Amino acid sequence: MTSRPRRAAIIGWVLAVTLSGCVPAPTSTPTTVSSPTATPADPDFTEPGAATSMVESLLAEAGSRRALMVEITKDSVQVSVLATDGKPVTWAHRDGKSAEVPSDLAYVDQATFDVSKFNISDVGGLFRAAASMAGSEEQQSLTIVDYSGGEVTMSVSTFPESRTVFFNANGALLDILNFDAPGGIASGIKEAVGLQLTVYSVTVQSDQGAWADYPGDEEGTTVRRTRTSKVPVTTNIRNESPDLPVFVSARIRPDAVWKVVDAVRGTSGVAEDAKWSVVIEDREKTGVPRMYFTIGSTSVTTDLNGAVIA
Repeated sequence: MTSRPRRAAIIGWVLAVTLSGCVPAPTSTPTTVSSPTATPADPDFTEPGAATSMVESLLAEAGSRRALMVEITKDSVQVSVLATDGKPVTWAHRDGKSAEVPSDLAYVDQATFDVSKFNISDVGGLFRAAASMAGSEEQQSLTIVDYSGGEVTMSVSTFPESRTVFFNANGALLDILNFDAPGGIASGIKEAVGLQLTVYSVTVQSDQGAWADYPGDEEGTTVRRTRTSKVPVTTNIRNESPDLPVFVSARIRPDAVWKVVDAVRGTSGVAEDAKWSVVIEDREKTGVPRMYFTIGSTSVTTDLNGAVIA
């Protein structure tokens, strides 16, 4: 006769097997362990078209067609927009899912932009171009944002930081300007002046870049737009006004600037490769701006056509 404890143990074993829905296999048969179900790999946003599609999707989630900032890496995309309350909101796709994420981005009157105006159809191509310029492809990140004073730019940076490489909206590399050559002088002055019809002064330094000073929107302020060799235009505002009259910026002739430099260098006491600078302004307040050159240790003043005055 079976004892009560043994009978209870057998009933408990039967109940356990019944509830689990399976019967233990014979000890002679190996137990099979199932592998976890493979999840689809995250998109590679350096592949053609991948980043564009995800940016559009995130903008739709965020409820805006204009972005405040876009950031793209090989395995993530992030967009920031202005919410209806005027505060930044950020959506991101990371680790296989899209969601609103915390962000420390602050809004201080940065320009918003239409992402479709920027060619991000092949982020991998942009990364390769940037690597060739920066000498690094470590943890590359593409950013589109108001870089300075309303100038929205596209750039690629690395971590650890090497050199930030800038692109035009069409995906072409930003031109590297040589300010000791006619083309660089012309491009530098054009970009520094921008859309300003009148300026206080325009300066070019052969080893630095070009900048233009003009009145700010607020009384008593001066805006300086600067273009250096490898960096797009930056804008700074000073709470001061120079004691200078403005003049029409279209009167400046970049070819005349180079003509003077080329004529003076290599003459007595001036080396062929001497550094130089020119300031174009109406410092005499005659209504006629002049060009004030320093070439090596020589000073020359000319009219806007390059004719020497003193």
